[in-house]
This record gives sequence, structure tokens and C-alpha cells, in this order.
Amino acid sequence: MKKIILLSVLTGILFIYAGCKKTSTPPLPPSNQATCKLLSESTTLLGNNAGFEYAYNTDGTILSIKKYGANPRILQSTMSVSNNATQSTSPASVRVGLIDSFNVYYDASLFNHSPQTARVWVTLDGITQVDYKLYSFVYDNKDRLVKVKESTPHIVGDFEYNLSVIYNDQDNVTALKYENSTGPISVTAIQASGYDDKPNPYTGIKNWRFMMHADWTNYDSEPIFTALSKNNPLGYTYGGFTRTMVYAYNDKGFPIRRTNTNTNASSSASFVESFDYKCE
Repeated sequence: MKKIILLSVLTGILFIYAGCKKTSTPPLPPSNQATCKLLSESTTLLGNNAGFEYAYNTDGTILSIKKYGANPRILQSTMSVSNNATQSTSPASVRVGLIDSFNVYYDASLFNHSPQTARVWVTLDGITQVDYKLYSFVYDNKDRLVKVKESTPHIVGDFEYNLSVIYNDQDNVTALKYENSTGPISVTAIQASGYDDKPNPYTGIKNWRFMMHADWTNYDSEPIFTALSKNNPLGYTYGGFTRTMVYAYNDKGFPIRRTNTNTNASSSASFVESFDYKCE
């Protein structure tokens, strides 16, 4: 439903970033300190086997996330997080002699507020595309993200979109609804199958919703469901596609393993994600 123009080199370094559409940037609502902080994760997803390592500042806020290829274990990208910006870079060893980057600039502190806007800059082969993407966000009175507005003013012919996010009373996302704001009329709805009652792996990372490794498009909906929800999704459906998720937990209730099964009309395949924490 969305014409996405992304060069293939970004595939390994895309982390999503965003902001909000309000007249002010209120502080993040207070939340209970997570008893477990994510240290690393890995996935066996075919064609995208990868591992991630998380580092934190002394005050507990996120400092960086490194992504490694699984076989062999080679550093693919590093996302550095500052007060109001993130930067993902791929080392010269990934593309000989070149360092590509994906920068996102927010209008407010990621550690203390819900930003209003985000500007995405992309550098490829030494050439920087300023404002490659622009995001604005709408929140409800519980600081839940309820709308994402994407624009690509410098990409001719690109179909821009709005994403509406629907929640239940347990603060879990029940549906994602995409509507083109330019180009042909197109509406796509992705429905969640349900949730467990346990904390999700990123509970200990403030504003993880602006750092998740995914795009706000409907290419892969799982990171959006997970980042915007209180608990862990059990699956979702999208047209003829279904994903189911089964978890194993540690003694604090945090998932240490998620088995994902993707099913369409012709086949079914599974992959496993593993999570490692430092728990109090």
C-alpha cells in the first residue's frame, strides 16, 4: 500500500525514529523501574540472522545498540543514542572505504519527553539526503502514540501515509491501520491476536518506541506491536498472512525466548528470538 524507496544498504541499519504532534512536549509519565534490563538479543530469522547488544549510561538510559551478523559474527551497524538524536552507522568493513549513516533529529529529549517531530537524514556513498523522511505523532491523554504521520517531501512520486494505532484498556495495541495520504486511496489493517500478561523485553528502555529496529511501514509489524504495547503480542494477521508467537520466561516474568511462526496460504515457517537480561 506504500511505495517505499529505500536503498538496500539501509536494510541492516534501519532503526525507527519518530516524534509527536502536540503543542508542547510533556514529560514522559512515571513508570515502575523494570526489574530486568535487556543486554542482548538474537534472531534465527532466515536471511536476517542477527544479534544485538545493548549498552547503557550510568543513569540507566540507553547509550548504544550494536547489530552483528550471525555467521560470521561481524559488526553490521551501531546505533548511538543521545539526548535528542540517534545515529546508526555501518562500519567501513561492511562497505569498503565507506561509512553510511542514518540520523534522526528530535525536537525534545528522548530520555524525558515525548518528542513532537523527527527529521531523518540519510548518508549513502558520502552523499547526505537531508529530511529524507519527516515524522510527526499524535498522542492520547495517556501518552500512548495513536497516530504516525509520515512525509517524504523530496522523493518524487512517493506515497505518503498515516498510521493509526488502536489500544485496549490494558495499553496493548489491538490494530494498526495504514491509510495513504498521497497517491491512490489505500487502507490496510493489521489485527493483533492477543497478548500475554508479562512485561515485554524493552520495558527497561525509555522511549523504546523511537528506537525500535523496524520502520513505521507495514513491512514488519511485530516491532511496532511490541514497542507500543505494555505486554507481549501473541500474534497478528494481515490479509492472508498470520504470525503466532509463543514465549518462555525467566523467573521475573520477562521473555527469554520467543518462537515465531509465519503462515500463509502455501507454507509455514518458524524462527526463534532469544533475550538476555541483567535482573535485580
